[in-house]
Amino acid sequence: MTGRTHRRRVDSPPTPVSRPNWVVCGLAIAGMAVSGYLTWLKLTGAGAAFCVAGSGCDIVQASRYALLLGVPTALWGFAVYVVIGVLGAAGLGHRNWLIAFLFAAGGVGFSIYLTGLSIFDVGATCIWCLTSAVILALTLATLLSRRPPPQGRRSALGPSRLATYAILAAGGTALAGAFVFAAPFSAPPGYQSALARHLTETKAVMYGAFW
Repeated sequence: MTGRTHRRRVDSPPTPVSRPNWVVCGLAIAGMAVSGYLTWLKLTGAGAAFCVAGSGCDIVQASRYALLLGVPTALWGFAVYVVIGVLGAAGLGHRNWLIAFLFAAGGVGFSIYLTGLSIFDVGATCIWCLTSAVILALTLATLLSRRPPPQGRRSALGPSRLATYAILAAGGTALAGAFVFAAPFSAPPGYQSALARHLTETKAVMYGAFW
């Protein structure tokens, strides 16, 4: 036996190849289709499919919340879906997955906020807007189910950190939207007429008392 010290060569494990996540890509494409359709409706003033004239879809589309910073609110959702779709196609490694997760969480938070506004402030709901919210929720759930394994105890993909990131992304997006909507913008033209059509279609009756 010689006095030489034999060193074992320890090879680092090969880096896994990121493959496109077709489920996330499919959800992103579906979201782009819905949000793109809503954007087209807002820009053209056309009536939404599967919605009766003067229904909640018209009310929501004519409300002040259908515009955000001068562009259709749905167009911002379209941009979110594009980012998630591109990341899903590029492969959801640790970095891409985290970015997609934050965008999805922010989108879900903003969708919840908009849904609350449509119910409690506008007094109407849009089936297409709700469909987009469901797609975002499914995207977030899919991302969570396919989370890459954490790297180390202090990994950014640990459960506690992810919960914190999700709350910050969702809450921050909703607060930013609330700040913009709180600006003294007047209701867009057509809101009152759409509301009148909705009340007429539903045969709403106003009751009052005078003394």
